[in-house]
Amino acid sequence: MGITRRELCRALGSFAAGILPLRGLATKNAALTSSGPFGKPESMMTSPDNEAESLATDHESYLGSLAPVIRSIQQEHGFPLAYDRRGEISAKEWSRRGRASISSGLAYLPASVPLDVRLKLRVSRAGYELRVISFAGTSHYRIPAFLLIPEGKGPFPAVVALHDHGGEYYFGKEKLVEMDQEHAALTSFKKTYYDGRSYASELARSGYVVVVADCFYWGERRLTYTYPPTSYRQAVAGLDASSERYVSVVDDFLEQRTADLITLLGYNGLNWLGIVSYDDMRAVDLLVSLPEVDSRRIGCIGLSGGGFRSTYLAGRDARIHAGVIVAWMTTLPTTLDLAEKSHADIFDSYVVHAGLDHPDVASLGAPDCALFVLNCGRDELFTAEGMRLAVERIRGIYQNLNHAERFQARVYDVPHLFNTQMQKEAFLWLDRWLK
Repeated sequence: MGITRRELCRALGSFAAGILPLRGLATKNAALTSSGPFGKPESMMTSPDNEAESLATDHESYLGSLAPVIRSIQQEHGFPLAYDRRGEISAKEWSRRGRASISSGLAYLPASVPLDVRLKLRVSRAGYELRVISFAGTSHYRIPAFLLIPEGKGPFPAVVALHDHGGEYYFGKEKLVEMDQEHAALTSFKKTYYDGRSYASELARSGYVVVVADCFYWGERRLTYTYPPTSYRQAVAGLDASSERYVSVVDDFLEQRTADLITLLGYNGLNWLGIVSYDDMRAVDLLVSLPEVDSRRIGCIGLSGGGFRSTYLAGRDARIHAGVIVAWMTTLPTTLDLAEKSHADIFDSYVVHAGLDHPDVASLGAPDCALFVLNCGRDELFTAEGMRLAVERIRGIYQNLNHAERFQARVYDVPHLFNTQMQKEAFLWLDRWLK
């Protein structure tokens, strides 16, 4: 039985240092891929023209005998809406069609409602004010969020900070913001994935209005019961809610329910990413409505599942002028080369990929959205080749549009995380394009 994404992410939480330019990835990864669990000898590395080669014979796909069949079908179909298959249409028209196909694939466009922002609490912090708010996502639900307003005179640039997936559902927005009397489990999580830093708070101190909202199924929006199942009651019985063990048990239970969530959303004509991506754009609506925000200077940033969300927000929403994608950029077919279960619980709408690969989605904002991709060289959620190919595809689009300077990518010699050095470079990118 394969390990869960949650277990794999926790196993990857060791620390390392150093970075390398992405153009040097092929050389550096000769060592990484030859010794890593998903590696291939250099002679077997895939090329952009044939990017879905099979694994080396000593490493079999998690899907075993089914992987070659899936790979063959995908290769025949390809990604018909990719930039290099646009034919004679303009880049602007390509972007319009790509965004339209995502909207169609996500199939989630609820009736527009007023934001109806409600303020619950104001807290003064060093360098900024924390506002605990909620706003209307649709007529069916509200979105809890933290709004961070920097000291000084605005209007300020603004950032949508997108919390990660991580298989850790108990907390959402709290993962990125300084908390009073922080739960021990949250402290441990931040230490593992963020070098113990609350990076949304750091952004606010540096002069950004920041919104951090709970994603659907996280934090205040996580699954709860009036009458908990027996298995849940037994799992948490006798546990102290302030303990790390309690949070871990709840997260494990919620992890087990994600397959049912995905299936039952589908049965009701919905998909998880449709809700998630719509709500992220709703956070941009919030920022645009604020007098403290300069609506011409809005960016987004996120790690892991937050990087996935950042990909869609930067690609879909023309109001995003700078995007940072951390540890979630790959060509999707190369995930067939993974030897362990890794992405079964991700929010996605697979209909989108009938036309667009993941790097295609990120590129839809080019060249107006300045994009920075930070990949982790020892990230076992993706293959090194998949990360390389994705970045090269995005780079090629920005170069073709004569704005190579508006795209940057780096690979850091670390596992799946967003450490202090990475955060500093990400902030410099936002400063360059939004300040």
